Amino acid sequence: MKTPHLLFAIGLALSAVCHAQPVKVSVVPVESVDDLKRWLGNPVDPTRAASPGAYPGRLSQLPFGRKTLLPIVVSGLPSPAPQTMQLVADVEILGTDGRSLGTSPRCCQATIARGSNERAVLLPSTVIVEPEAGHRKGSYTVRVSVTDGTQTWTTSQVLPYGESDMPGSSSEAPRLRMNVPPGPEGGGPGDKRDA
Repeated sequence: MKTPHLLFAIGLALSAVCHAQPVKVSVVPVESVDDLKRWLGNPVDPTRAASPGAYPGRLSQLPFGRKTLLPIVVSGLPSPAPQTMQLVADVEILGTDGRSLGTSPRCCQATIARGSNERAVLLPSTVIVEPEAGHRKGSYTVRVSVTDGTQTWTTSQVLPYGESDMPGSSSEAPRLRMNVPPGPEGGGPGDKRDA
C-alpha cells in the first residue's frame, strides 16, 4: 500500500522539476537602458525578461555613429533562491572575420539574496559599443557568459553593421528630384520632361 503513494509523491516531485524554467541569458541591444528598465518593470517581470525580443526599443543592427548599449537580462532563476547567488558576466565582441575585437571580463554583476523571489534580473552594469567609420560592414557577434560560480549560461547576439546606416550610401532609397530645370543644351534623348 505504501508503494503507490511513494510513486505518486515521486511523480509530483518530477513534475515540478520538469516544469521549472531553465536559466536563460539574453543580451538586448538598445539606445536607452532606462527605457528597457521601465519596460521590464520593478521588480523585473519574468515573462518579459524571458522574451526580450518583444521589447519595442530593441535594436536589430549597430547604428553608425551612435552608441549601442548591451544590457544583460537573466531569467528563469529559481524562486525562492536556495542560496545567495552572485551572477557575474563576461562579454566579448567578435568582428566580421570572427576575431575578437575586445573583451570585458567580469563587467556586469548582480547579487540575488537567499530566499529572494526574483525570477529574473537585469544586470546593473552595461557594455557600450560604438562602431567607427573604419569598421568593415558585416555581422558582428556579441558573446555573453554568466556564471553563479557553479554553473555557466551563455548566449550570443549577431548584429549587422554596414553602409546602409551611413548617409548617402548606395543602399539608401533613391530620391526623386522635382523641379530641376533642363540643362542649357536640353536633357538629351532620355529626357521625358516635355513629353
